[in-house]
Amino acid sequence: MEYAFESLGPTLRYVVLVFMLVFAVVALLVIVLLAALPGQIAKRAGHPQANAINVCGWLGLPTGVLWVVAMVWAFTRGPLLDSRESPLASTTLDAQIKRLEQSISQLEEQLRT
Repeated sequence: MEYAFESLGPTLRYVVLVFMLVFAVVALLVIVLLAALPGQIAKRAGHPQANAINVCGWLGLPTGVLWVVAMVWAFTRGPLLDSRESPLASTTLDAQIKRLEQSISQLEEQLRT
């Protein structure tokens, strides 16, 4: 039994081999990019724990669970993580105390008059 493309048999084997190798390289590249994605997002956002998020992303790739945690962690930033943006920072707290003291003194003056 013969088929129409019998002469292309050996050539098709090489073409399929090339496609399989290219697919394997592309799949590996996608895996590496996915593993590094949480760390890159955290570094770009200036997250104070970007290195830990990067490690969590790489370790979580085989299971998937830690990778999801790393993605969520990369997008979250608690108020106590960065003292510059924290409402409990000493300079911000001092400024709030001064404003409150001024407000109290203004209210006391209004009550006296």
